[in-house]
Amino acid sequence: QADQLPSPSQIPQTLQLLQSKIPTANFIPVATEVVPVIDASVSQSAAATTTTTTTSLDQHLTNATTQEVCQWLAKHGISKASLDILQREDIDGVFLFEESIDVIRNALKEEGMSTGQISRIRHAIEKAKKEGYLI
Repeated sequence: QADQLPSPSQIPQTLQLLQSKIPTANFIPVATEVVPVIDASVSQSAAATTTTTTTSLDQHLTNATTQEVCQWLAKHGISKASLDILQREDIDGVFLFEESIDVIRNALKEEGMSTGQISRIRHAIEKAKKEGYLI
């Protein structure tokens, strides 16, 4: 059926297909399981849960793990290469939100991150602080 979602075992193939069609894009799989929605009320409940999860992560960025920081920054256009640097260097919410921007910039620059990517990270941090996502 055309409206049927891919099974979990199809996710790697789907990701590979997307990467082959759009080679300049950086795809980061977030879901480990595909759950078909059968009932509209379930759909609304799932949407509410997703919103709550996203909001919860945004509100606790200072306590975010390295993986959570990478997921959050991926939404802000940070490249896979830069996310790999963040993971390799174990950059978490404490580092990003409690260190000065100069310390962050210097550390990321030393690891080979581009000025543009550092700027995107700085803007994401400033936006999070401005919007009150830090508790």
